[in-house]
Amino acid sequence: MEYTRNIASNEKPEEITMMELKAFIGLFLPAGLLGKSKTDLKCLWRRSPLESPIFKATMSRSRFQKIVPYLRFDDKTTREERKRADKFAAIREIWSYFQDSLQTCYTPGSNVTIDEQLLGFRGKCPFRQFIPKKPDKYGLKLWLCVDTNSYYVFNAFPFLGRQPNEERQTQIGAKVVLELLKPFYGSSRNVTMDNFFTSVSLAKELQTKNLTLIGTLRKNKPEIPLEFHSNKNREVGSSLFGFQDDLTLISFVPKQNKGVLLLSSKHHDSQVDNNTGKPKVILDYNKTKGAVDTVDQICHKFTTLLL
Repeated sequence: MEYTRNIASNEKPEEITMMELKAFIGLFLPAGLLGKSKTDLKCLWRRSPLESPIFKATMSRSRFQKIVPYLRFDDKTTREERKRADKFAAIREIWSYFQDSLQTCYTPGSNVTIDEQLLGFRGKCPFRQFIPKKPDKYGLKLWLCVDTNSYYVFNAFPFLGRQPNEERQTQIGAKVVLELLKPFYGSSRNVTMDNFFTSVSLAKELQTKNLTLIGTLRKNKPEIPLEFHSNKNREVGSSLFGFQDDLTLISFVPKQNKGVLLLSSKHHDSQVDNNTGKPKVILDYNKTKGAVDTVDQICHKFTTLLL
């Protein structure tokens, strides 16, 4: 493998062996695991060999820094042509390999969660997002499908907005869910999601694929009866249940004048927990919803970003 970017005319290209490339990539992993990702590169190689000997033992710091500028994930000579149809062209191929590896190396349990993640990034990018409620605020938004027990990311892809020459997108939430869950079709798994994704039509679509859904619902959905909205007459801690077409609608009042709406195709009864007074649907939702948030915390804590 040769790198040729920004090489002066009188400078001869150097060769990188596959072993050296793997060693280079491998150094990012212990840096993240040991919490060294925010440390100056010079310090990683200057520290006592007893503290983190793997860096000096693998390659010199000058060699590591020399390789970095020459990394490429695609053929730059054809990139502009491919970008006319795909904003993600520069990394599309290697991301596909990454997705395949995620799905080959692990089999999730019976419950998965779908949500968004914002990877902090302030550089130039046509699909960079601004989400003020997120800690990083600016970055690249990913849609994730995560195993609720192990927090393993089984499937993921970026939100690119409208692709070149593409018409305005509709029903984005449902399309994201169906795309992420394709490997699970027919597997009898349950998926938990928030109100950005949840809808009656999506729940019915997943039923045809032998999948169940638990999710919060936005109050403006036309399918919700007026009786299920919060009002001054509802007692705190009270629950309402509605059943139709193997779907269960739940309205719970956690505090005065505030209601929580959930839809489930997994539950088919009005079971309420005796200790908390909450419907079992809400307890199952709370138990399985936070997987993507945990993944986000792990990514921030063990980031492999060295440069």
